[in-house]
Amino acid sequence: MSFIIQKYIERPFLINNRKFDIRVWVLINQDMEVFFCKEGYLRTTAFEYILDNCQDNMIHLTNNAVQKNSKNYG
Repeated sequence: MSFIIQKYIERPFLINNRKFDIRVWVLINQDMEVFFCKEGYLRTTAFEYILDNCQDNMIHLTNNAVQKNSKNYG
């Protein structure tokens, strides 16, 4: 059984005034052994975070499929 739990955070931590997420992978097997992947990555948004415009995906979503369409991508 797998679960994904998430909540939108209205006052997130920021890096250079931009939202970010950190992706790391963890495996917990049936014996409750925990394995961490040594590598992960950090993604940021293309624009500085402001809560005034909740409809702008470039401000609120770090997803690469969204951010690659921004003029500020990369």
